[in-house]
Amino acid sequence: MPFGLVSTWNKRRRSKSLEQADPWTYKPVKLWQLEDQSLQTSKRRNGSSVFTLKEMEEATSSFDDAKLVGKGGFGRVYKGNLRSGQAVAIKKMELPPFKEADGEQEFRVEVDILSRLDHPNLVSLIGYCADGKQRFLVYEYLPNGNLQDHLNGIGDSKMDWPSRLRVAIGAAKGLAYLHSGTAVGIPIIHRDFKSTNVLLTADFEAKISDFGLAKLMPKGQEMCETARMLGTFGYFDPEYTSLA
Repeated sequence: MPFGLVSTWNKRRRSKSLEQADPWTYKPVKLWQLEDQSLQTSKRRNGSSVFTLKEMEEATSSFDDAKLVGKGGFGRVYKGNLRSGQAVAIKKMELPPFKEADGEQEFRVEVDILSRLDHPNLVSLIGYCADGKQRFLVYEYLPNGNLQDHLNGIGDSKMDWPSRLRVAIGAAKGLAYLHSGTAVGIPIIHRDFKSTNVLLTADFEAKISDFGLAKLMPKGQEMCETARMLGTFGYFDPEYTSLA
């Protein structure tokens, strides 16, 4: 059974409530206070910059559709430029009211985990913004988009076979780093690894992104139970879904 890819589906917990939070979902050791940002300039916390809403609006020209580079289940991604001139990708969290709790959890997990990781094949978190109910994640900008678009021939894709091999090896190295437990002393399971979450640099180096569903393995264990299936259909381990 591949390490880190299979979780046992607990039918007894399933019968109780699918709305219960996963008991093994990673919770940060110290939850920071996500207070409204009233400062005029960014500051630092937990290794990441904390931006103001005004800075997010300036970076994206008030979220101009011309700067929109992607959409996902938890929001839209814009290309932006910080006051320093650095190009970044800004994810604006957009959720219906009944999913706000899930979105908040994903936001907190992603900020906390990415603030601790340091590997050339994982996307770098520049910072975040929490203002009222507004939530933004600010990443390094990767000009070649995601792997899925290139595999499907969307746009002017120039991926040759050597590039594809380099992407596959890079993604595997990123996963190996997560599973090794090097970053936080405990293996991290991504739980939503797919081609859209593999971003590409200008030189077609792979960087794994989107850690909102990530969790830590219980210390000393190679398997754990989960109260519900999370991830994307079509990318689940077959054994994971067959136990549901």
